[in-house]
Amino acid sequence: MGLGLHHRSTLSAPRARARARFARTLAWTTCLLVVAALLGACSAQATTGGVPTSVVATGASPKAVGSGAKAASGADWARVLQVVADLQAVPPSKPVVVLFGGSAARESTISDRSWRSQIEAKGGGATVAYNLGSRNRTLAQNVALVQALPKVPTIVYIGLNVGAFTSAQKSATITLPKPGASPVSLQQPHQYSKSRILTAAKKKALVQAWLADRYPVFDRNHDTGAGVLEKLIKLCLQKEGTHPVLFELPRNTVIIGHQLDAPVSRYRKTCRALAKKYDIPWVSFVAQPTLPNSSFYDLWHLVEPGRTVWQRLLSEKTVTLLDKYGL
Repeated sequence: MGLGLHHRSTLSAPRARARARFARTLAWTTCLLVVAALLGACSAQATTGGVPTSVVATGASPKAVGSGAKAASGADWARVLQVVADLQAVPPSKPVVVLFGGSAARESTISDRSWRSQIEAKGGGATVAYNLGSRNRTLAQNVALVQALPKVPTIVYIGLNVGAFTSAQKSATITLPKPGASPVSLQQPHQYSKSRILTAAKKKALVQAWLADRYPVFDRNHDTGAGVLEKLIKLCLQKEGTHPVLFELPRNTVIIGHQLDAPVSRYRKTCRALAKKYDIPWVSFVAQPTLPNSSFYDLWHLVEPGRTVWQRLLSEKTVTLLDKYGL
């Protein structure tokens, strides 16, 4: 009996160490899965290769279009389609200003109502301004949206970041809903808030996850995206009264530092070259001012403090462009 007990006691230490190693491995695996999930949920333009070249997006009824912080997934895209349908049905007499882009664009202004008021207060006059950002937007979808916009004086901010160049999509088809009986809400359908942002550690983990998972996709699809972007610019210029503006979307430089310099430099070089070729503006607020980490939910999405600063800068630039184009 004593020998049996002694034998079991000599095995307990190795087993304990094995269990501890297993627990650490399980915890690390769980952490990686959480980071991967966050990356998929938060990374703008998460579309990867293998995307069909034609996508049909059907709008929802006005009642189904979410306009609050708890807007359901897809409600932001439905709102975009409804706005375009309404503009097409009743072309406005005031200059139109639209911001295209993914969820980073969607989260970069306070509301369409306050954006319009700010533009006017700063001397830009009355406008019909809409933030038409939506989750995982592709440049190909932006082409389809521009084709559907009415032929009225319009400034089109084309929101760009690393995510805009990860999609392999070359063309897209949209199906607009019926014009709404009442106007679409001018409250931006935010999905992130300063009351619940990721920790600095999780944000840093997202940088590494992007480099591991998304950078290869960016590298593979950048040139395709650049081609679609050029197509979008040319389409805008061919449409009378439409003025494209290449616009860099927010980026959490405090957390990212220089870790994404390679992909960022690559797409910025593309944007500058296209801006020069077609004599259109290339606008970036990323370094002016440097927003604190607390202004971001993660790496790309602004929350309340940052939106206030970003919208002010966007309003001031819009006033300059309205004057530049005689609008």
